[in-house]
Amino acid sequence: MTKKSIWGNIRNYFQPVQETVTPNQSQKLRLSGKELRIPLSGYQEYRIEMGKQTLILSPDPGIVAADNKSPCDFILFDPERYRSGVAHFQRLSPGSTLAIDSKIEYQEQVFSSPRDAFRRKFSVSHTGDSLVFRDPISELGTYVSLSGEPLEIPERVLQRRATLKRVLDIFGGPLEPLSPTDAIAALKQVNALLMRETGHRKDALGNPGGVLELPGNVTPVIIGDLHARIDNLLTILSQNAVLDSLENGTAALVILGDAVHSEEPGRLEEMESSLLMMDLIFRLKLRFPDNVFYIIGNHDSFFHELMKQGVPQGLLWEKHVASSRGDEYKTELQLFYQQSPLLVISKDFIACHAGPPRRKISRKVLVDAHQFPDIVHDMTWSRLRTTAFPAGYTRSDVRQFRKGLEIGSDTPFIVGHYPCSIDETLWLNVGRINQHHVVISSRPDRVGMFSCFDGQMVPQVHPVEALATWLNKQASAATPQDTSTTIES
Repeated sequence: MTKKSIWGNIRNYFQPVQETVTPNQSQKLRLSGKELRIPLSGYQEYRIEMGKQTLILSPDPGIVAADNKSPCDFILFDPERYRSGVAHFQRLSPGSTLAIDSKIEYQEQVFSSPRDAFRRKFSVSHTGDSLVFRDPISELGTYVSLSGEPLEIPERVLQRRATLKRVLDIFGGPLEPLSPTDAIAALKQVNALLMRETGHRKDALGNPGGVLELPGNVTPVIIGDLHARIDNLLTILSQNAVLDSLENGTAALVILGDAVHSEEPGRLEEMESSLLMMDLIFRLKLRFPDNVFYIIGNHDSFFHELMKQGVPQGLLWEKHVASSRGDEYKTELQLFYQQSPLLVISKDFIACHAGPPRRKISRKVLVDAHQFPDIVHDMTWSRLRTTAFPAGYTRSDVRQFRKGLEIGSDTPFIVGHYPCSIDETLWLNVGRINQHHVVISSRPDRVGMFSCFDGQMVPQVHPVEALATWLNKQASAATPQDTSTTIES
């Protein structure tokens, strides 16, 4: 017993004392050298000051569940960066701890003053009913205070609701498949845009080629296979100032193909959601012609051999498109497939749907890639070599690909197409190939993406909600003359 007490006393000596406090609006709590437990009451936002570095810890209950008082996520961000455009952040979920640590990959991209942030050993734990703030280094001043009054609905929710309302305006009404007349008109305009798309070089025949080059002055937002999950696309658009940045021209949304064909059990034959997905993408392309881009995938076709669990999705897609939209739309959609690029290149990354060509290439060859069926097949169908797929591409293929494009070995190569497990949305350094990443954006509960901060391609994950249902419910209460009056705020 004596021995236990001695060790217990030693532990207690080195462990910081925890205090429970309920701060008022004017109170600034010094955290250094101790723990502070702050009980949660409503949707409170916290300001954390670390020398030159200021952070905001903001509640993120989501749009659909915003009126629910159950524990919600928080996000930690630098207001200097986060509120000026697409930016990096950290997520804190109930039952977890978020630590600021220079060893955590990509965390540095959150901060405008990373040195001041990393000098401390700051962490915050979410117990469900309270937040526990820690900074064991007593000589450095770390302060926590409330940032405004507790809100019934968090500011982030109000902002996202307003953003979704703008998506509804861009689409032109409730999120449901367009009429054949409207759909054909939109697709024809998109195909006309592809003939003069920014950064999309013409091939030797004068048609849009296989390579899209992004300008260096925009922040890329890269998402993988959506597979008809409209809520996932709405999540990306309404999070992290993505739509705002498309509107002001500072971001580029890049979809790496396979936006169509549901993978939900029991819905593999359903094609209406695929029509709606492409309708929304085409509307976005028309609104932001220089900032929304689509890279072709293997499901972007009418191939009869395209199967999913024995369901001929390519054939069913062709039949559904023809029966619901007519032959003219089918012809225009086929033209869209033929004119869309296979590869996107920027100073910060390269990306395609599936994998690299399995032979030597150059940028000029890839511009003319639509004339080479083997290259098109590799870049839309291939996957990493495994014991289950011995015909896949290898580390040497990726190296050869980078060399042919005259880019460095440290340039990230991002693909979609083939998930590496059944329960994640993105994977880093896949196949032990440095800077070779996979993103699949069609998970039912969360959606992965990549964006670029401080010259680094950074992975991000957002939780997914039933946003289309919520948004259409809001729209259904609106009059035809003014849909804006019923979007809740």
